[in-house]
Amino acid sequence: MKSRSAAVCQLRATPSHCKTKKKNKKTKMCGLWSLPEEVAMNCLAQVSRVDLAALAMASKAHRSLIVSPDFQLLRFQMGCLEPNLYVWLHVLPEPTPRWFILNPVHRRLRPIHLKSCKAPPESSSSFVLMSFGVFNIGGLVNGKPTSDVSFLDCSNHTWHSVTLMKMARASASAHSINRKIYVLGGCGDDADSSNWAEVFDVETETWEFLSVTSPKMPLSIRQSVLMIQKNEVYAVDEDGQSFSFSPSNETISNGIADSKPGYRSDWCLIGGLLFCRGTRGKILWCSPYELDWKEVKGLDELSEYDISKLCRKSDKNKNIVVFWNSSSLGSEPLEIWSAEISLELRHPHELWGKIEWSGSVFTLDPLSHSYGGIKLLYAVSIRA
Repeated sequence: MKSRSAAVCQLRATPSHCKTKKKNKKTKMCGLWSLPEEVAMNCLAQVSRVDLAALAMASKAHRSLIVSPDFQLLRFQMGCLEPNLYVWLHVLPEPTPRWFILNPVHRRLRPIHLKSCKAPPESSSSFVLMSFGVFNIGGLVNGKPTSDVSFLDCSNHTWHSVTLMKMARASASAHSINRKIYVLGGCGDDADSSNWAEVFDVETETWEFLSVTSPKMPLSIRQSVLMIQKNEVYAVDEDGQSFSFSPSNETISNGIADSKPGYRSDWCLIGGLLFCRGTRGKILWCSPYELDWKEVKGLDELSEYDISKLCRKSDKNKNIVVFWNSSSLGSEPLEIWSAEISLELRHPHELWGKIEWSGSVFTLDPLSHSYGGIKLLYAVSIRA
C-alpha cells in the first residue's frame, strides 16, 4: 500500500494515461492506472479532497470516479473522509442563498455548484448533520411554516427532496439519534401532545408522530443541543426554562431556568461543556444542566465584532470557528471574516480561548456589483 503522500506525488507527476514511444502501434498504461484497479482505488481514496478536486479538473476519468457513490463509500470505510466547513450564505439581492465550502489550504470560501431539486427555505430552517450530508427541515416560505425537507449530499453536492413532515414547522429543534431524526416543536399554537414531536426513520424514509408526555408543552424552543452520552435533547424554551427530551421513553423533564436570560445562539457541545455566542463578540460557556453562563477569557480582540455564526471545527477537534461580517459603505469591499479558536480550561471556573488564525474568507466588490450585504445563515463541519 502506498502512503498518502506518495500517492499524491505520483498522481501529480504522472498523467492518467501515458504513451510510450511508438512500438507496434500500442498504448501502454503507466503511473497509477498501471496498478491493479483495487490498489489504484485504495491509493486514490487516501488523497486529500483538495487534491482530488484538482485531479477531477485535469482528467475526465478521475472526475467520473471521484464523484461515484462507490468511491465515496470506499473513503468512508477506510476512514479517509475529512472534515470540511460548509457555510450557507445569502448574498443580497440574489433571490436564494448559496452553499460555500471553506478551502482548508487557501482559507477562502469557495461556492458550490449544486444540482438542486429546489431552493430550501431561507429562514427558520432546522439543520441535522448525518453521514456525509445535512438535512434542511421546515422553515418559512412566504412567511408561513413549511413541511418541506431536503438533503444536501456533500459527496456529490446535490440537493435531494425528502418525504414531507406531517406538520409544517419553523424554528423547530431537530437532532439525529440512532439513525433517526427527532423534530420537536416549531408548529406554534397548533401543537399538542400528539403532534408536538415527530420522528423520521432514515431507512424507511417515513415520518411518524410521537405522543409526548409532558406537564408543559414548549411552543417555542430558543436553543437545543444533543447530549450524546445520554442520547437526549437538552433545550431552552422562549421563557428561558430548560427541559430534556428522551426519545427512549418519549417524555419531557423540566429543568432549571437560565441563570442570565439574554441573547445566546449557536449552542454546541465540546468536551462535555456547552458553548454559544453572545453579544459584542463574546463566546460563553457553561456546564450542561446548570446554565450558569461564563465568558471565555482571552478574546478581547473579538469584542469589536458582531459574531454571526459559531460552530465546532470538527467532531474530533475541540476548536471553535466563528464568522462575522465586515461591511462598510463607500468603495470598501464587503467581507466575511473567520477565526479559529482553541480552548484551555485553566481552572474549574475559568476557561481561556486563543485565536489560532483569523482573516478574510470572502470578499465582494460593491463597485462592480449591486450587492446589498451578506447574511450568514448556517455553518457546519461535515466529513466528506
